Amino acid sequence: MNLVIKIINSILAKVIYHCQFKDFLEEIDSQISDLLLQNKVRWLSTGNVLQRFALCLSEIKALLNEKSIDHPELEEGKWLQKFNFMVDTTMKLNLKLQEKSNRAYALLKK
Repeated sequence: MNLVIKIINSILAKVIYHCQFKDFLEEIDSQISDLLLQNKVRWLSTGNVLQRFALCLSEIKALLNEKSIDHPELEEGKWLQKFNFMVDTTMKLNLKLQEKSNRAYALLKK
């Protein structure tokens, strides 16, 4: 998770990288138009951030290679398996927590 946040922040923090990334996504007619910034205050957004990162992974790798930013973890099969597991888990957890039959949801509603 820390690596994903580090990469997202490195892309979004520098305006030129962010603009180039958005232009690249538009150029290849990607379904995704931008990355989501993970906010520790809204921890339920973590699943969405991870899922968006997973959907843009090949584009992110291309941008990082172009900028000579090296993250060898993005090529490791074991890391990718753990990452995809985390994406699936957080997305399912988000959906489960938002169900109306969930006690946590009921407590928040009151």
